[in-house]
Amino acid sequence: MMSHDEASELLAVAALHAVDAETLAAIEEHATTCPRCQSELDSYRAVAAAIGNSVEELPEGLWTNISSQLWDHKGESTVMPALLIGETPADVVAIGSATRSSRRVRTALAALAFAAAASIVVLALSLSSAQNQVTHLQGVIASASRSAVQRAMATPGHQIVNLTSATDQKLAEFVMLPDGTGYLVKSNMPALSPNDTYQLWGIVKGSPVSIGVMGSSPGQVTFTLDSSPGPSELAVTVQPAGGSLTPAKNFVASGIVVAS
Repeated sequence: MMSHDEASELLAVAALHAVDAETLAAIEEHATTCPRCQSELDSYRAVAAAIGNSVEELPEGLWTNISSQLWDHKGESTVMPALLIGETPADVVAIGSATRSSRRVRTALAALAFAAAASIVVLALSLSSAQNQVTHLQGVIASASRSAVQRAMATPGHQIVNLTSATDQKLAEFVMLPDGTGYLVKSNMPALSPNDTYQLWGIVKGSPVSIGVMGSSPGQVTFTLDSSPGPSELAVTVQPAGGSLTPAKNFVASGIVVAS
């Protein structure tokens, strides 16, 4: 099975189907056992789909700015910038460190940069010479995420799932589509420490199934739960950062999903 570090490096390009079938299968196999990777992969796929429908034009010269700086210093070790997938710090996912001599990382970066230039998905790369473009692209990502939620709310057969606490306080609202895709509409969950994360679960046949981590302060969350039958409930727990395959004893909030 592919290691966590190998899979996490390739999540974004996997979302673009820019890897071969064998590698994609290995990444997806790892994601089924890793809540963090599954959550990130769902988010990248949602951004790719949303930006693919966007009419926003990319800033002129973006591809030139990116490509001219990717491989300037061969053999040096560098820390890759964060990929922004939401509006809040909790939604920033660090790609991690890599060496420029790594063929796999070079291939992944090239694919990501080309995708940005081709309007398939917008990547917020912290390149000093393209900071103005990055600010614009971050706005496009946020706008596309909001548009995805709005389209879901207008899709026939959608349902709203309200998650409440044990004291009946409404803490989160999700919209779910018949195909198992879901989006966080709004959250009133208090921010956690950086060492903890909210994790979303689906209750299927009475057992909790991990859907993915949502960060310490959920903002924009997208998920896909492909199970038959579908979940009877959605629930949220607090877990150590990175998530867990088994839920904490007590749910922070939960809500009933109406059977379709």
